[in-house]
Amino acid sequence: MTLRVRQWRKRKRELDQLLCYSDSDEEGIENNSNSVPGTSSCSSDGVPRTPDSLSDSVLGASDDFDFDTDLDYSSTDSEQEPNEAEVTSFEDELRQWALEHRLTHRALNGLLPILRNQGHLLPVDCRTLLATPQHNTTESKCGGEYKYYGLEKGICRYLSQMETNDVHLNINVNGIPLFKSSGVQFWPILAKCGHFDPFIVAMFSGQSKPNPLEEYLKDFLTEYKHLKDNGIVFKGQTYTVNIDALICDAPARAYLKCIKGHTAYESCERCLIRGTRVERRIVFSEKEYTSRKDDCFSRVEYSNHQTGISPFIAAGIPCVSSFVLDYMHVVCLGVVRRLLIYLTRGPKVCRLSVRQKDAISEKLIALRGKMPSEFARQPRGLHEIDRWKATELRQFLLYTGPVVLKTVLSPEKYQHFLSLAMSMSIMLESDERTRNAYLQYSQELIKHFVMCCADLYGKTFAVYNVHALIHLQEDASHFNCSLNEISCFPFENYLQQVKKHVRSGRSPLEQVTRRLSEIEQSEVDSSQRHPKVFVSDKEKDSCFLLRDNSFAFVRQKNADGTFACEILRQCHTSPLFQQPCSSGLLNIVCIGNGRVRMKNALLRERDLLRKAACLPQEGGGFVLIPLRHGLEHTH
Repeated sequence: MTLRVRQWRKRKRELDQLLCYSDSDEEGIENNSNSVPGTSSCSSDGVPRTPDSLSDSVLGASDDFDFDTDLDYSSTDSEQEPNEAEVTSFEDELRQWALEHRLTHRALNGLLPILRNQGHLLPVDCRTLLATPQHNTTESKCGGEYKYYGLEKGICRYLSQMETNDVHLNINVNGIPLFKSSGVQFWPILAKCGHFDPFIVAMFSGQSKPNPLEEYLKDFLTEYKHLKDNGIVFKGQTYTVNIDALICDAPARAYLKCIKGHTAYESCERCLIRGTRVERRIVFSEKEYTSRKDDCFSRVEYSNHQTGISPFIAAGIPCVSSFVLDYMHVVCLGVVRRLLIYLTRGPKVCRLSVRQKDAISEKLIALRGKMPSEFARQPRGLHEIDRWKATELRQFLLYTGPVVLKTVLSPEKYQHFLSLAMSMSIMLESDERTRNAYLQYSQELIKHFVMCCADLYGKTFAVYNVHALIHLQEDASHFNCSLNEISCFPFENYLQQVKKHVRSGRSPLEQVTRRLSEIEQSEVDSSQRHPKVFVSDKEKDSCFLLRDNSFAFVRQKNADGTFACEILRQCHTSPLFQQPCSSGLLNIVCIGNGRVRMKNALLRERDLLRKAACLPQEGGGFVLIPLRHGLEHTH
C-alpha cells in the first residue's frame, strides 16, 4: 500500500506541473517577447518546447530531481494527498460492503471510476479489490464438476474461539436445485462444529446426484480418518476431531447409507417393522418392533433393507445411530404439513368444514404483527398451506396451533394435536435437566399420537414420517441434546446463502468458489453466532419469562441500560392441556382470568431470561406462551 501511495503522489505532481506549464505556454504564444525565463517556449514550427530540466524530470531522464524540495507544490499536495491509513480503511470498508450486499462485478466496476474521479485511491478493476482468484481449480468427477475445499481448513477458522480441544462435527449432505428451467443441482458436503456457522467441505455440480458414491466421498472420508487418527495441531495445541451426527433428509440418508428409500416396505432405519400397502401408500401400523443395530448394519445383515455397502462403514462411522432423523423434515415438513392437509382437504372422516377452515385462517391472520421479532415469519392463512415454510409449520405446532385450534377442532382431535405439540416441546427444550426429566413422558405421548392416527385421520395417515416420530426420542437420548441442535435448519439457511452466489447458468461451481474465496480474503468475522433478543416497550417484544417463572413486561428503557418492568406472577393456569405436567413446559398463563400480583422492578438485559409470546385470547385478556431459548432464532 505504501508503494501505491508514493506512485500516486508522483503521478499527481507530474500532472500538476504539466498543467501549469501548459498555461504559461499559451501566454507565451500570445506575447513571446514577454515570456518569463524558465517557462516553455515555442519552436519555429509552433510546437511548445519544454525546458530541459523539466522534460528530464517528467520523462524520467534525470534521477536527481526531488519533488519533495519543491516548496511551490508542497502545501497543495499535503492538502490533497490521502492518508495511507485512510486509504486502507476505505478500501477495506468498500470491499466488505460489496461482499455484504452481494454487489455484482459489473456494478462494482461501474462504481470504482466514480470514486477514483473523486480522489480515492482504488484499483481499476473490482477483481483486484476483492482479491478474486485468477485460476479456479475444479475437476470433472462423478458425472459433473467437483471441488474439494478441505475439512481441516474449515475447522481451523474456529479453533481459536473454542473452549475445549475436542472438535465435534455435524455433517450434512443434501442436493439443492439451482434453476427452475434446468436440472443443474449442487450436492455439497457441509460441516458444522458447535454453534458456529456451517462451512463447505466439498461441492459437486451436475445434472443428477454424484455417481459413484465412493468417489464422491473419497476425499472427505480420507481426510477425516487422517484427522481422527492424528488430530489437528494449531498454535501448539492438538485438537481431536470426531463426527457426532450426520443430519440429512430421508432421500439423502438412503443415498449415503445405501438403503431402500422411504417408500419401501422395510424403509424404517431404526427398526425391523414391515409396512403394508393401503390405497397406494406404504403405512406402518404394527405396535411392536425390533431395533436395528450398528454392528449388524456394518456386516450387511439387513438384506431386505440395505442395497449395498456404504462408504461410511469403512470409515468407522455407525450408520444406524449416527444418522439423525431430522425433525425439520420428519415433523415440520412431514407430520404437521400432512396433518393440516388432511384437515383442509383430506378424507371426510377428518376434513373440516369451510366455516371451520375460515375460522382458523382468521385467527392466524389476526396474529400477524403480534409475534415477537425473533420469529422469521408471521402467520399466514390455511389457503396458503402449500407455500408454508418449515419455520411456519414449527411455529404452528409449538406456538399458534394450540391457541387457534382450541375452539375449532373436536376435543379428541385437539388433545391428539396437543400430545404431539407437548412431546416436541419437551424434546426441543434447551435445559438439559428439564428435558431429561420428562423425556420418557414425551415418548409415551408420541406413541399415543402415532397409535391414534388411524382412528382420527384414516388408515392412510401413518406413513414413514409418522412412524419415524417414535424414534425421535432415541436421538434426543443418544446425543443428549435438544433436537434443535441436531436439525437441518442451520444447514438449509446456509445453503440458501450459497445459492445466492450463483448469478448465471455458466459454471455455477466456479462462481461459488470465487465468491467464497473473496469472502475469505476479506477477513469477515466468523465468530460464534449468538441469538439476538429484541427488547422493546412494544407489546410483541416487551414480555419476558424470568428464572422464577414470572413474567416481566418492559415499560421503559433507561439510559443506564436498565429496563423499567412490571412483574406478573402466575396465579392461574389455563386448562388448555388435559395432561398434567408440573414442569411449566406446557403452562399457558392467562392473564386476566386469574388474580395476579404486580410490582415494579428495574432489570438488566441479562435478567430477561427468554421471550414469551403474547397472543390474544377469546373473551378478553391474552395468552402468554414461553418460547424455548434458541428455537425461535433459527430461521
